[in-house]
Amino acid sequence: MQQLDAALSRLVEQQDLYNEAYGLFKNHDLRPREQYHQPEVDTRIPLSPELQYLYSHYEMMDADAEGTLKMKNAAVEIGDAALISFVAPEHLLRQQLGFRWIGMNEPYEESSTWPKNHVVIANFNDDPLIVDVEAPNSPVYAAFTGGEPNRVADSLSDFFSALAILIEAARTYAGEVKDEETYETKPEYLEQVEPLLQDLLGEEYTAHLFEYLSFCKNGELKELEGRPYDLCGFATRH
Repeated sequence: MQQLDAALSRLVEQQDLYNEAYGLFKNHDLRPREQYHQPEVDTRIPLSPELQYLYSHYEMMDADAEGTLKMKNAAVEIGDAALISFVAPEHLLRQQLGFRWIGMNEPYEESSTWPKNHVVIANFNDDPLIVDVEAPNSPVYAAFTGGEPNRVADSLSDFFSALAILIEAARTYAGEVKDEETYETKPEYLEQVEPLLQDLLGEEYTAHLFEYLSFCKNGELKELEGRPYDLCGFATRH
């Protein structure tokens, strides 16, 4: 778990630096626990070793959820471009509703098409972020606007490392990574993070992550004059 611990530590470091300067939420983040804590998870939700480590060593802080029926989650900001909500382990069952389970009240009807090894751990604009709990290293998938899930990282540690890269770069733009007039992600921001993510995740997974986070208009790879181009039309670096 050394790689996962290092990735989480870097994510929290970048999250804290961003939140101190530009963050919009207080006491609503991912926080390392002072000591090991056995997570409270519904027995119907399978956990991979990586998710077990995450939930036993980190807490999803959400001051507004205390004493309410609100689903407790940690808010991870990527500048003004994206807000990913990571649900607390005690609310994982609720996070699966509409995906693995269908219905408004218990007993929920289990979907015949949703894989039982796919656990939704977070969402962005109600689109799920999914971990395959049976595959080694807990690969991460993302589903965009109701489509089929696409892999965005080969491991949970790679995914958290990617988030740290995106947040660190957002700090260099004072959190303003969206164009004020067009509301599109600034090309210079994408040019900064793209080669770093491609080195970490590969071109295909970077493209899927950009699509999930709505960084680009276009869902297809582009090509110009025989040169490979990435999802947003910038020349791919090798």
